[in-house]
Amino acid sequence: MRKLSLRILIIVLGLALVSFAQDAPQSSPSAPPDKSDKDKEKEKKEKKDKKDKKKKEQNDELNTEVFSSAVANDVLGLIRDGLEGHSQRLLLSAFDGDKMDGYLSFEDQIQAMFDRYEGFRVHYRILQQSVENNKGIVLALFEMEELPKNGGPPQRKAQQVRFELERGRKGWRVVDYGPRGFFS
Repeated sequence: MRKLSLRILIIVLGLALVSFAQDAPQSSPSAPPDKSDKDKEKEKKEKKDKKDKKKKEQNDELNTEVFSSAVANDVLGLIRDGLEGHSQRLLLSAFDGDKMDGYLSFEDQIQAMFDRYEGFRVHYRILQQSVENNKGIVLALFEMEELPKNGGPPQRKAQQVRFELERGRKGWRVVDYGPRGFFS
C-alpha cells in the first residue's frame, strides 16, 4: 500500500513539474530576436505576391487564345478534382453556364449525384483533341468509381466522353459534352 501511494506521489510531482516547465517562458541567448512589424508585413506581402503569381500562371494556361493539350488537361483536371474533392463548385467551374444548353438541369443533375454518393475516384485519359470552328474538342476515356452514401458496393463506370470547349471571359470552359447521362 505504501509503495503504491509513493508511486502515485512521484507521478503527480512529475506531471506538475512538466506542466510548470511548459508554462515557463523560454528565453535562449541563441534564439533569434523577434522580427519587427515592418519585416512581418513585408514577408506577408511577398507570400501573397508569390501566391497571386502562381494563381495567375495557372489561369494563363486556361486563358490562352490557342487550344492545346495543356488546356484540355487543365479543364478535365478541374472536373476530376471537383469530383474527388466532392466540391460541386469546383466541378461546375469547368463548365460555362452561359453558353451550355441545359446548364440548370445539369447543375441539378450534379447536385443529385453528390447527394447520392459520398465520394468519387476518377481517372481520365485524353484519347484525341482537335479544334473545330473555334471550339476545342476533346475525346477522353473517363473511368469513375462512385461510393454510395448508404455504404453499398462502389459503382464503376467507364465511357468515352466527348467535350466541347470554348474560350470565354473566364478562359476555356466546357460548353457541351456527351453522353449527357455520364454525370448522373
